Amino acid sequence: MLSRLDRYEAFLKSRYRADFRKADEYSIEEIDPELRKRMAGGQFTRIVFSGMGCSAIVSDVIGTYLNASGAAVEVYVFNDYDFPYLVPRSVVDDEGTLFIISSYSGHSEEPIQVFRSLAGRYHRTLLLTSGGRLTELGREAGVSIARWTLSEPDREYPLFHVGQYFAILLDMFLRLELIAADHRAEVAALPTHLGVDFTPALAELAEVAAQRSRNANIIMLASPKWHESLLKLAKMHFNEMAMAPATRNYFHEFCHSEVATLSDPDRLHSVLLFRDADDDRYTQQKMDNLVALLTRDMPQNRNMAVTEVPLGQPTFMRRYFTALEFIQTAALALGRFYDTESRDLISEAAGNPWYHRTAVLSDLAAAPAAG
Repeated sequence: MLSRLDRYEAFLKSRYRADFRKADEYSIEEIDPELRKRMAGGQFTRIVFSGMGCSAIVSDVIGTYLNASGAAVEVYVFNDYDFPYLVPRSVVDDEGTLFIISSYSGHSEEPIQVFRSLAGRYHRTLLLTSGGRLTELGREAGVSIARWTLSEPDREYPLFHVGQYFAILLDMFLRLELIAADHRAEVAALPTHLGVDFTPALAELAEVAAQRSRNANIIMLASPKWHESLLKLAKMHFNEMAMAPATRNYFHEFCHSEVATLSDPDRLHSVLLFRDADDDRYTQQKMDNLVALLTRDMPQNRNMAVTEVPLGQPTFMRRYFTALEFIQTAALALGRFYDTESRDLISEAAGNPWYHRTAVLSDLAAAPAAG
């Protein structure tokens, strides 16, 4: 198996754009007919997603996209299992709320804990997984299951596939009539659009951002539209692929608090400011002011670097996935600089050996014999 960064580079070169056209790699055959009838009948006005890491991040993207496109369904996402403290009781108890428990592996403990906590609400619960323990529990309880059936998954790093997950969920939700609008043509056109939108200038800017971020703390800023959907995933790419420290902040809150830490930093800081062309005038002016403050020629800015990333493509979808290509390009370059060998800390800290490299290699070695 290729190294983490070699697989990442190969994915970016040959799969990132192409995978938007694999929106059919899923199955809904195990969804209860009664639940499908309720979906088609418009009985669900709200979806609450639960999942950890990459299994939940696509929910944030879908939720923001549906909000931006004016869809009737609301989307909540929580990355934990203690949902009484994270989701309003009125939402949990509402029969118009559909729960989707997302776990690609089906072995993460937190989604299993959520599943058990939802006993009594299984008639409006859907499991979204590729198998594992969650599937076993769902079958035992008679709970509906939708399956990822990706033909070429990178098991160790599912975050590679957020674009394909996005395409799949929009296709799936249309078939289940959870949404009315058909977005499939726009998704299928993304590879062509990205060939235009991710310009050589943006690719060069990503390399510059990576150079500025060497041995630095990365601080990502954006307006609320992009905080949960884009910056959460960006942080994962910098953390997991480059193995670099990165944080994300709401722009206005940052200017009221965290910015104070940049008064005269002892170590390097790299600010990545994602600027949406549709941000309101106040936000644009405030961003201009912050950039001026942090780039002024003065000793206190000696350890500061600011990179402005423009989001000006004509649609949300094109802005999002152009920005994601920028992030992945920068994360790959920064990862090559650090060249850090993984200690499998994610799988071990999360208590999910399914993602551990030794388990992946063992299963790959056993695959030919099984075939």
